[in-house]
Amino acid sequence: MKRIALIMLCLLALGCTAAKNRHDSGMIITPAELAEMNGAQVENALINGHPANYFTLAAKLFSEGNKQEGVKWFYVGQIRYRAYLQANPSLDPSGDPALFSSLMYTVGTPLNGYIGGDTDAWMATIDSAVQWHDGHPDNFLDKDKNQAVYAAVLSGLDSLKQYIADNKDAIRKEREANGLENR
Repeated sequence: MKRIALIMLCLLALGCTAAKNRHDSGMIITPAELAEMNGAQVENALINGHPANYFTLAAKLFSEGNKQEGVKWFYVGQIRYRAYLQANPSLDPSGDPALFSSLMYTVGTPLNGYIGGDTDAWMATIDSAVQWHDGHPDNFLDKDKNQAVYAAVLSGLDSLKQYIADNKDAIRKEREANGLENR
């Protein structure tokens, strides 16, 4: 888990300079900054900040043992970051697209490895992430102005949930064959 925090800190330090240069608002917060924030400040950093902030929160919660909640924020981050990338297809590939890919690998690998061990919890966590997203503004990428983009991203999550529901036994068997835990 320390590996996740260290990788996040390095990635966010690299991405922070690029993000600050591209956005007047929407700064990327570091794990150290997150640790100093109260609940209201964290929510403000999420709804007003760069979508990488969701990954920072996800990694922090997961490394502290609050794994289910960490996975929820990972999925909220995916919703918002994927929408941002789809709404801005001409972004420099070495900037936000590269940061997203790095976060998906470094943060996503252990979180997905964990949540895949309980397919029912996986689907419920996706539902919880969508519910939070639906109930909160995104001041980084306006949801009203980007309804079609968000609909496409959410449709992808619906497809993932359907795949999980249709393949529970196969997922369990594949995990078992790969030496992964099923809960």
